[in-house]
Amino acid sequence: MSDSMGDDSDESDSMGDDYVCDLPDWRTTLEPVHMKYTDEDDVDGTRYYPCIRRREDEEPKISPEDECLLMEKQVEESKGFDIDFAKFRCVFNYKPVDLDLENQFVLEPETTRGLIDMLSKKSLKRFNKTNSTNHEFVKVIKANYHFSAGIMFYITFQGKLLSDDDSKLFQAKIRSCGSSTDIILCELKPEKNSSTSFSSFSFVHIKFNRMRR
Repeated sequence: MSDSMGDDSDESDSMGDDYVCDLPDWRTTLEPVHMKYTDEDDVDGTRYYPCIRRREDEEPKISPEDECLLMEKQVEESKGFDIDFAKFRCVFNYKPVDLDLENQFVLEPETTRGLIDMLSKKSLKRFNKTNSTNHEFVKVIKANYHFSAGIMFYITFQGKLLSDDDSKLFQAKIRSCGSSTDIILCELKPEKNSSTSFSSFSFVHIKFNRMRR
């Protein structure tokens, strides 16, 4: 997947100013969570995310149904950006990008990290143009993805103003398909709501399951 587009080619595909569509834009909605494999299916350990180490001995095992509920909650609350994959034994359509896996989405001599860096820089350029700012790209923190008419990436990266030493977290949702880059959004990462946490949700479900037994 080469970056064959120039620096000014980060605009989404257009169908013309007179094009009218009453259907909701599927790109801006969240892909429904669905399970691909349970932990019983992963008999040889190859279907699980190799870049994430599961905390086998830190949390009680929950059912695949409860894992699906937890995944749905994490995806919904974070809009797909913040998923604690170490909590899951099952594999879902939402997956983590392995930045150190050289050719997960590209062919040599390109690299996975290079691709995600490039997409982050393109989205930050769009952010600067829209908001009349001059943030510069620092580094990618993490990225998730799922397949959807190409690949939909949910990237968290650091950027900073040229006049400021402190970096800020940005989130970019980008669809990549071949040489086409469709920037859905790029914004500063919203402040986390401390009233609800993923760990508390997991604890409540585990406790509820024990009570049912």
